[in-house]
Amino acid sequence: MNKHIRTALLNGRLVLLFGAGASKGCKNSLNEDIPLGGELANILAEELGEELDGEDLSEVYSAAKSELGEHVHKIFERYFKHCKPSIEYTELLKYPFFRIYSLNIDDAFENAAHKNGIINFNVKLRNDNISEVDQFYKTLDYIKLNGDINRVSDGFIFSSQEYGSNSASEPLWYSELARDFHKYTFIGTKLKEPLFYHQIEKYKAKTGSSDLKSYILIPSLTNIQKKGLLSSNIHHLEGKLSDFVNWLQDEFDKPPTSNDILRNTRPELTIENIENTNKISLFSGVTPVNRSSLVLMKKPEKVSQIRDFYKGFKPSWFDIIDEVPAFLSDVHEFFDEFFLDNNSKPLDLYLILGSAGCGKTTALKQLALKIADQGGRNVYFIEEYKADFLEFIIELDYRNTEPYYIFIERVGDLSVDIANIIKGAKSSKAIFISSENPKIWTTRVKVNLGLYVTESLDMSQIKDSDADLILNKLEMYGNWTRLSRMSNKNRKIELIQKSKRQLLIGLLEATSGEGYNEIIKKDYASITCASEKSLLMLAGLATIQRVPANESTLTRALSYLNLNSDVHYLSTNMDGIVQYLNGNVTTRHRVYIEQLFHLYVPKAELKEIISAYIKSFSVYQFPIARNISRNEFTIYKHLVNAKYLKKIFKDDKDSVLSLYESFEKTFENEGLFLMQYGLALRSYDENIQAYEKLRIAQQAFPESPHIEHALAQQRIILACNDKNETSALALFSEAESALNRLNTANIRSNVGAFDRYPIITLSEGHVKVLDNLGLKIEAKVIAKQYYDRITKDSELFSNIIVQQTSKKLMKYYLTGRWPEKSDN
Repeated sequence: MNKHIRTALLNGRLVLLFGAGASKGCKNSLNEDIPLGGELANILAEELGEELDGEDLSEVYSAAKSELGEHVHKIFERYFKHCKPSIEYTELLKYPFFRIYSLNIDDAFENAAHKNGIINFNVKLRNDNISEVDQFYKTLDYIKLNGDINRVSDGFIFSSQEYGSNSASEPLWYSELARDFHKYTFIGTKLKEPLFYHQIEKYKAKTGSSDLKSYILIPSLTNIQKKGLLSSNIHHLEGKLSDFVNWLQDEFDKPPTSNDILRNTRPELTIENIENTNKISLFSGVTPVNRSSLVLMKKPEKVSQIRDFYKGFKPSWFDIIDEVPAFLSDVHEFFDEFFLDNNSKPLDLYLILGSAGCGKTTALKQLALKIADQGGRNVYFIEEYKADFLEFIIELDYRNTEPYYIFIERVGDLSVDIANIIKGAKSSKAIFISSENPKIWTTRVKVNLGLYVTESLDMSQIKDSDADLILNKLEMYGNWTRLSRMSNKNRKIELIQKSKRQLLIGLLEATSGEGYNEIIKKDYASITCASEKSLLMLAGLATIQRVPANESTLTRALSYLNLNSDVHYLSTNMDGIVQYLNGNVTTRHRVYIEQLFHLYVPKAELKEIISAYIKSFSVYQFPIARNISRNEFTIYKHLVNAKYLKKIFKDDKDSVLSLYESFEKTFENEGLFLMQYGLALRSYDENIQAYEKLRIAQQAFPESPHIEHALAQQRIILACNDKNETSALALFSEAESALNRLNTANIRSNVGAFDRYPIITLSEGHVKVLDNLGLKIEAKVIAKQYYDRITKDSELFSNIIVQQTSKKLMKYYLTGRWPEKSDN
C-alpha cells in the first residue's frame, strides 16, 4: 500500500468497493464458503437439472429465474443469508470509513457490524435515497448495488438484461458511485465489473471530469490489463482484501477514529475536554478562538502575497492572525471601552451594525482574537446557524467556570433564542457579541432583542481617520500598482470619497481604478470555461445565504448540467474567484454575487443553474429538511423560496412558475417545495391553484406549522373572495381552527418578528371575511374583541408587527373601513 491511501483515510476521503472476492473467508448458514460466480452458476444449474457448458453466471441466473421463479430467492437465502463474517470484515469495521460500496448480496458485512455493536450503520440499496456523508465521520453507509438478501423484493442484478434495465433507469446510487469515484480515492477488489466501469466512463464522458488516483486490489494483472486500468487512473495493488487489512494493522498502532479525521480536517471541532464524543456535533460551525488552535486549521491550498481579502473575500482566520485587514478606529475604541481587561459581564449583548460589505465580519473576528489574547476567558465564534443553540449554551455553561464570549455573525438567526436566554437563564455565563444589517435589525430583530442590547456600534461608513490604516494594509497585502503612482491625498479620495465610504467597494475600486460594477463585469467575462462559470454561480447562490456550498451537491449539480464536475480541480483554476477548503466552496462577498446576478447573468442562464441546484437535492429522502445539514438546507430553502425566485427573475411570472412546474412531479411529496409553489401562485393571484398546492403540501408534511399556517391563510384569502356566506364561513372556520391550534402551541412572538403570527392572520382575516360578506356590525364587534385580546397580552403586544395589527383593528372598529397601506 502507500502514503496516498493512508492520507486519504486520515482525511476521510477513502472509499471501498467490495467485489465478489471480498467475501472470501465468510461462512454461510451451511458453514460453507459463500459461493462466488462460477460456484453459484453450478448451484443454479443443478437446481435446473442441467450441466454447465461454458455458460456464465448471468446466463444461468436468467434461465433459473425464468424456470424456477421465486424459488431462486429460497436458494439464495440458503447460501447468502445469516452469514458469519470473515476476520477481514470484522477488522475493517474498526476503521472510520464513511461509505463502502458492495457488489455482493450476502449479509456477512452487516452481521460483522451488528457483532461489533456499531450503531451508526446504514444499509442502502441502489434505488434508495442518497444520504449525506456524515460530517463527523461516525456513520457508515453500506451501499449494495446488486441487491440484498434481506430485501429480495427489491430484486438482484446478475444477468446482463437486469444490469441493462437498471443502468437505463439510472438508480440514484449508480450515479452517486460514479461521482464518488471522481471525488474520493477508491479501492476496489474486482476487475471485471461492468456496472462500475460503465458508470464511471459514462460520467467521465458526460462531464469531462479529471480523475483522482484510485486502486484495484487483486493478486495479479497482465501488463495489458494494467495499462487499460490506467486510462481511468486506476492503479494496481497486488494482493487481496486480507493484505489490505494487514497493511492497515501494520500502518496504525491502533485504528484511527472519527475524531482523528476531525483533527486533520476540521480542527475547530476538536474542542478541549469533550469526553463525550456525542457532544461534538454541538460544536459544528463553532471555532474556539485562540492562536494555538487557529494555526492548526487547514489553510487554503494557495496563499498569494496579494491576499484574497483584498479581492473581495471575507477574511479567513489566517488573515486575522496575520493582521491583513486594518483594525479600524471605531472597532479599536469599542474594544477598549467594553472588552479591555474582560470588564464585560454575563448576559451582556453587544451589537455591530452596518450595511453589507462594511466589514462587520472582519470586526467581529478581530475583536474575538483580541479578547482571546487577553486570556482568562474562552471565546467561541459561531459561523453558521445553530438549531441546537440553547443546548450548545447549556454545554458551554457546564464546561466554563468563568464567563465566556459567544460571537455570532448574524444575530437575526438566533435572536429569539438569545432573548430567551437573557430573560430566563440568569445563571448563564455567556456574553454575546454579534452583528446585523441595520434594515434587518429594525424590521425583524429589534422586536426580540432591542431591550437587551448593552451597547452597539454602527460601522456602515469608512471614517476619514481610517484611511491611512487601510492604505497601509493595502500596500502590504493588496494590489498596490495603481495607488503607488498617486499622492497620499489622492489615494484617500479614491478609497473613501469615490466609494461613498463603503469599505468593500472602496477597496476594490481603489486598487483597480474601475467602478465596482465594471470590476464584476470584467471578472465574469474573463471566465471562458463553462464549468468554471457554472461553479461560480452555483457557489454564489450559497454565498447569498452566507453559507459555503458543499462539494457533493455542487458535483451533482454540475453533472446535471453535463459539465466537468470535479469541484476541486475547477477550484484550483479559479484562484481569487472561488475558494475550496475541506469539501466546501466559497466565493467573494454576497454583495458581489448579488450584483453579478442582477446585472450580468442572463435570466435563462440563471434559471438553468438554479434548476440544476434544486435537482441536486432531489436525491434525498423527503422531507429534505430532516435529511441534510443545516447549511445545505439553508441553500435548498433559498433556492425554492418564492420571494427569492421572484426577485432574481425580476418578477417574471413565466420564469418563476415554469421552474416550479418543472419539478412538480419530482417534489410531489416534498412539503416545503409545494408550500413555496403555493405561495408563488398566491403572489400572482392564482388563488385556487395556490390552495391546491398548499393542501397537498400539508398532506406531504403534516407536522409543519409553517405549511399549516400558509394553508389557513389561503383559506382566508378564498373566503374573502367568496360572496356565498355558507362557503366563505366554512372556509374561515377551517382556518380559524388551525390558527387557534398554532396559537395554543405558542407560535407567537417567539417565532421571529418577520413571520406572520397566527394571531395576526386570524384577527385580520376574520374581520376581512365578515366585511366581504357585508356583515360590518359583526365585523366591528370582532375587531374590538381581537383588539382587547391582543393589548391585554403584554408579551404579544410588545411585538411591533402585532402593534400595527392592533391599530388596524381599532381603526376598523371606529370607522368600519379596513385601512389601506397608505393609511398606516
